[in-house]
Amino acid sequence: MPTELTVRDHASLFALMVVARPVTNRELRELAGLEITAAVRRRVNEDAERIVTRKPGAVNTHQLTSAGRTWCESALVAGRPDGAKFPAGVLYAVLDNVGQYLARSGTKFGEFFQPDVEDWIRAVYTELTVRRKPGSWVRLSALRPWLENLPRGAVDAELDRMIEQPDVQLMGELNQRTLSDEDRRAALDIGGEPRHLLRIGPA
Repeated sequence: MPTELTVRDHASLFALMVVARPVTNRELRELAGLEITAAVRRRVNEDAERIVTRKPGAVNTHQLTSAGRTWCESALVAGRPDGAKFPAGVLYAVLDNVGQYLARSGTKFGEFFQPDVEDWIRAVYTELTVRRKPGSWVRLSALRPWLENLPRGAVDAELDRMIEQPDVQLMGELNQRTLSDEDRRAALDIGGEPRHLLRIGPA
């Protein structure tokens, strides 16, 4: 018999539901005050894989699978679990209202919970520079593997839009001899000029 999920397990699944994209534990701690531990993964995946963990860079990312999304969609209208008290009871009450709204409006689960592409790019940049000087340059070839769930065109369009913001810069590598084939493939063409490097933060 599958292990009964705890309130912490529920909260972990709901946090991934809201983010709607791969996310690191560092970001989850900042966003929701929790992290996906090995124990949480073991319990929620015991009878069906609801959380998938991958390692696109130096750290793991966690994301709901289709089974995880199905669980969350059902849990939204399942009501408060027996024994769930304050403050968890408030969470379930809010989620129940969200679930009822989706049902009444005919809004699909995947339409309501969608990732914010700019937030995703900024989160990946932060992860890649967490041990570096603020405002460091990051190669697009290092950024793109973290965003492989998105169509390249969507990433390129968002990067093109973001460079209009004062804290975002895209630059071509001045020393072309240092570029790898991967760097060249990852480049974003803007006005006929390939850009290989991204910086977010003060100049």
